Amino acid sequence: MTHYDEQYDQEPALFGAPYPELRAFLDEFGPTGGTALDLGCGQGRDALLLAEYGYDVIGVDASRVGIAQMEARAAARGLAVTGMVADMHAYDFPGDFDAIVMDSILHFEKQDQARELALLDQAKRHLKPGGLLFLFVHRTKRQEAILQGWLAELPAPYQLIEQRYIDYVYEEQTSGFRSQFQYCMAVVQRLERE
Repeated sequence: MTHYDEQYDQEPALFGAPYPELRAFLDEFGPTGGTALDLGCGQGRDALLLAEYGYDVIGVDASRVGIAQMEARAAARGLAVTGMVADMHAYDFPGDFDAIVMDSILHFEKQDQARELALLDQAKRHLKPGGLLFLFVHRTKRQEAILQGWLAELPAPYQLIEQRYIDYVYEEQTSGFRSQFQYCMAVVQRLERE
């Protein structure tokens, strides 16, 4: 049992709706369909959104409760979402994807930084040509500096195509707790084969 299992049991949508900025990007950029991977998907807010845009999505998370909730919501809405209970750092990517989401899973704490950067590199390598890597990192000086360093060293054929700050309000329905902070949203695209 993960520490999120109990929270997910109490809060049907612990992290709320998908970011409006992600939906706006998908509306404007126009990618529809293909395969997608949501690493650290939790209850599936991003996975379900991608499925609405026609993607066949695999959502990976350590929380059995979150995966079960995501799959139930997908089934109720007729969306193509498959859940996998797994440690995302040990996850064996089953192929390449048209979209990969890493939302709020990169914290770059000293003890985790190397394996999180390795996971970023692995995700990047598993993008199909034209594929998109969506990154959402809590905006702190340290986390942003590490992310910016990684983005600055992107080799061809990868390119940063979108970056912005987004405001986010975390709100627990059961307790009434509320907190507001910012995320850095970055979208990387693989332009061609290496």
